[in-house]
Amino acid sequence: MAGAQSKSGWLQNLSVQSKIVGIIALLLACFLVSLGVTRMTVWRIDEQRASAEQLNAFIKEVNASARAINRRQIALMRAAFSPTELNLKHYHTTDEAFSEQLQQVRKLAGKDPILVGQFERVHLLNTSWKEQVAGPVVAIVSRSLGSSLPGAELNSALGSFLSTEVTDVGSRAIAAGLDQMLATSSARLEAAQDNLESGERLLGVINLSALLAACCTAAGAIFMMSRLLSTPLRQVALLMERLAAHDHSIVVTYLDRRDEVGTISRALQVFKAMAIETYDNNWVKTELAGLSRKLQEAKESQEFAQTLVSAVSGLVGAGVGVFYSFDPDNGLLRLRGSYGYKDRRHVSPEYRLGEGLVGQCALERSTIILSPVPEDYVRIHSGTGEASPRAVIVLPIVSKDQLLGVLELASFEPLEGRRLALVEELAPLAAISFDNLVRARRTLALLKQTQEQTAELRAAEEELRSQQEELRTTNEQIHAQSQRLVASEEELRVQAQELQQANDILRRNAEELEKQKSHLAELQAETQTKADDLSRANQYKSQFLANMSHELRTPLNSLLILAQDLAENRGGNLDEDQIEAVSIIHDSGANLLRLINEILDLSKVEAGKMELVREPLRVADFARRMERNFRHMADEKGLAFTIDVAPDVPPVIVTDDGKLEQITNNLLGNAFKFTASGSVTVAFTACADLAGGGLAIEVTDSGIGIPPHKLDAIFEAFEQVDASTRRQYGGTGLGLAISRRLAVLLGGDVTVRSTEGAGSTFRLILPVAADAEGQAAAAREASSPRSSAAAPAAPPIAGTPERPAYIARTQPFLADDRNVIASGDKVVLIVEDDAAFCRSLMGIVRRKGYRVVAAGDGETGLAFARTYNPTGILLDVMLPGMDGWQVIEALKKDPATRHIPVHFVSALEEAPRAREAGAVGFLTKPVGQADLNGALERLMHFAADRRRQVLVVDDDPTARFSVRKLVASASIEVHEAESAEDALAFLGQHDVDCIVLDLGLPGMSGFQFVEELAARGSIVPVVIYSARDLTPEESLRLRAYTDSIVIKGARSPERLLDEVSLFLHSVRHAPDAIPAEPDGDLAGRRLLLVDDDMRNIFALSKVLRGKGINVILASDGTKALAQLADHPDTEIVLMDIMMPVMDGYEAMGEIRKNPAFAKLPIIALTAKAMTGDREKCIAAGASDYLSKPIDVPKLLSMIRVWLARS
Repeated sequence: MAGAQSKSGWLQNLSVQSKIVGIIALLLACFLVSLGVTRMTVWRIDEQRASAEQLNAFIKEVNASARAINRRQIALMRAAFSPTELNLKHYHTTDEAFSEQLQQVRKLAGKDPILVGQFERVHLLNTSWKEQVAGPVVAIVSRSLGSSLPGAELNSALGSFLSTEVTDVGSRAIAAGLDQMLATSSARLEAAQDNLESGERLLGVINLSALLAACCTAAGAIFMMSRLLSTPLRQVALLMERLAAHDHSIVVTYLDRRDEVGTISRALQVFKAMAIETYDNNWVKTELAGLSRKLQEAKESQEFAQTLVSAVSGLVGAGVGVFYSFDPDNGLLRLRGSYGYKDRRHVSPEYRLGEGLVGQCALERSTIILSPVPEDYVRIHSGTGEASPRAVIVLPIVSKDQLLGVLELASFEPLEGRRLALVEELAPLAAISFDNLVRARRTLALLKQTQEQTAELRAAEEELRSQQEELRTTNEQIHAQSQRLVASEEELRVQAQELQQANDILRRNAEELEKQKSHLAELQAETQTKADDLSRANQYKSQFLANMSHELRTPLNSLLILAQDLAENRGGNLDEDQIEAVSIIHDSGANLLRLINEILDLSKVEAGKMELVREPLRVADFARRMERNFRHMADEKGLAFTIDVAPDVPPVIVTDDGKLEQITNNLLGNAFKFTASGSVTVAFTACADLAGGGLAIEVTDSGIGIPPHKLDAIFEAFEQVDASTRRQYGGTGLGLAISRRLAVLLGGDVTVRSTEGAGSTFRLILPVAADAEGQAAAAREASSPRSSAAAPAAPPIAGTPERPAYIARTQPFLADDRNVIASGDKVVLIVEDDAAFCRSLMGIVRRKGYRVVAAGDGETGLAFARTYNPTGILLDVMLPGMDGWQVIEALKKDPATRHIPVHFVSALEEAPRAREAGAVGFLTKPVGQADLNGALERLMHFAADRRRQVLVVDDDPTARFSVRKLVASASIEVHEAESAEDALAFLGQHDVDCIVLDLGLPGMSGFQFVEELAARGSIVPVVIYSARDLTPEESLRLRAYTDSIVIKGARSPERLLDEVSLFLHSVRHAPDAIPAEPDGDLAGRRLLLVDDDMRNIFALSKVLRGKGINVILASDGTKALAQLADHPDTEIVLMDIMMPVMDGYEAMGEIRKNPAFAKLPIIALTAKAMTGDREKCIAAGASDYLSKPIDVPKLLSMIRVWLARS
């Protein structure tokens, strides 16, 4: 048994290669032995078979020889009985054939002595027969052929032949010899066949034995392979699988073996140790990440300390934990947080450096581990008892070599392994988090100080504003004096000098203000530098901007309403130019609102409050829409514009159509703006960069390109490639920033590659479908309350008879019409907490002929709705107590009020949620009077008696169907026209209430259609429903019809529905024109106005022409020089500074180079008002300087002064 074990151990220690070679060698040896035995047996069988075949051939030849003898005997007898030459010749032939046959028999007899002896005997008999028997007969026959022989002699010879044939020398003797040879060979053949059969049977036995031996050997080899290799490897593989499944309790075997199995086992033992170490490290990192997240949520040091001690004690199994924070002012460590700690009289909550383990740890700033612990050191208490810990660890909390605190833990078990590693790695993490918390509190204190300084600066600005008012009064007095003393040039010069001195005072005040601003900027920069350490500072800013939307929009509310009210000219005391001026004011306010909306869009995306409405979108339809929207711009600029959709592009994607169109419009708008010649290409391709597949939209242009150092900056807010004074392209720098953030919000991204001077390619990638997690998050965002969610919903108020008494006793929010409502009156309930805005709404409602009831909170509004049963409700969202969402929910649940239409008017953008709640519309503050009129008409929509007629003019059948589906209802009938000509023919026979018009039409364009309507005197409201952007020239062309057209650009379907509803129910009045009075001093004078802003050109030229001045226009410096060359009689120039191609500085220099214009008055106009700008303009060639926004009386006074001087 011992020997077997020793042998088994020896075999196990052999290498795998040696084991396999040994087994293969054993199998090969068995195979070779079997092959040798089989080969010998087969060789013997082949030998017997060859011998049998030779004997068969021999027997066949012997039989042939016997037949040859008979033929020869017959031939000789024929020759003897009939002696002819032919018979004799035949005999010789048969004799030769027999001789040849005998030779063949001799050859087959080989070396067999018996057969050879028998052959020799036959051969001798044949020779004797030929000499003694056949010879005489042949001789006689031969002689008889030459002469006649006696018959007796021939008969004698023939008788002698016949008698001899039966003797021992005749043919019979030869045949007997052949028979003897045949008998011998036949016996030999039977013996050979018997040997052959025996050999074949032996071969079968040998083959079967070899097969059995091979099977046994293979079975043994397999058994040895399984025992020595397969079973150990399978067991090691099973251990590996358990280790991969994080089973660290495995016991590795075969470690003492010296073959490959032992090597793998020892490697597995190492991997096990590494896996345990990795698992422990991952556990430490995971717990540290979770703990870091909890620590970052702490707002106060007390909360931080409690969170730290509680979390760490639970993770490491400590029974007691305390945290001491260090106060550098007095050098004390104070107890801030504890876990399982019980106060004791002789233990102090404060320590100085070096006192106790806590103070010593803080002093040395190194970890102290105490084990074992004295019995009276500390006790761990529970509800069932108490005991002393076995180990105590004290760690310093240090950040950037600055002591922040000390953490002490006590446990029943010593801290080892991953628990000790967790505690050691926790110290620097806790130090960083605690340091950030301390810095954050310091930063907040600095921010408060900065806000106080800002308030002081605002007071200084108010003081400066009062000084400006005084200066404006002085300017007006100077202007009055200049009108009375127009003939005195000297007095005008003196007044101009006084004005100059006043300007100097104002400039000095501005410089002082600039210094204050610079000081404030330094303070803000210092504050910002310190605030950069806070990771959530940017998030706070974004949330602040998003929540300020109400406050930013409210100041514009009254401006837009009053401007719209003036534009309607109800009193009839404004002429066309005055109405147009008011419209410019309204448009400028709207542009300001658009800029604010862009900033708020950016902030809402950053704050995570931008909502998405994901719907299926057909890629082919979207591509065609892009083609329609931008084809006119490409044709106008002479650019090649192509859109390619790859065959592998997914036909439908799920995304927010409006957000996607906003992104692509910005990318294409930039491409056309920055491309003067060449082409713009849009390519739709499949994208494999996103999981689940995606869509890539590439916008490529051949424009000016982007410098490499600007490729990253252009996606930042307010960043532009060219911000110089002579920049050719305007803009706020927000478009690409918003586009990228919207793309990320949609699950994709926007990237760019560009070569300066060779064009750019912007690539937008989007997922094909929104992931489920993103949809769930969007649903949670949409369903979460946006106003104060802390206030509980008010209980339903039953419509009992006591309700009117309650309302009668309630003090009214505003003086409304609740006491004068008569039967049949249409009543509008306004629920709005802003008294000023509510009062404006009441005025608009009353002007529409409706009664109005006002409520200042949601509960009162809900009670009024149940009491007065109004025709419609205007509802705000942000209300005290019950908010707007809770009010509409209560209204829709109550059968008595669910039929009342509700229209939201709020500063929050919650249109999708409003539609889901059952509202008929949603307006976002600030709103214009037209929007409010539309909201009122929408509320009264179901009370209309006749069906409204809407004409949709669009060449795209899909677009017409979309508009019909959106607008058509029981009270609105929609008609369609696919061209302007068809629309004009329809209007010639039918009356319509509103026209929805696309600008890109075949044949007559949308512009020509509008002009034709105006020529016919039609005032039918027209809604331009087109997603493409308008060029400045197109905008200016359409402004002539602003009284009858709303220019929409790319708007959502909901906005289109609002606009159409507004026009369907609006009443339009034609203004009464009042001719303008020309100014006697300025009438007939020629002035060149140079500005790249079409709005400024329009507004200023309108005012100047109203004074009788002949105004010529130029949009940049180059065109200004051309205008002066064409109009050398120009008397004065108003020059803007920041313009494309050639800015104002260079243009003034070029003008001064011409001697004819050396004394031409040039007044520089600029939006900059910084120190040194005036001197720079004067040095460039300006005669005077005026900053924007333009004070029109001051500008006219300045023009008069310089015209008088010239």
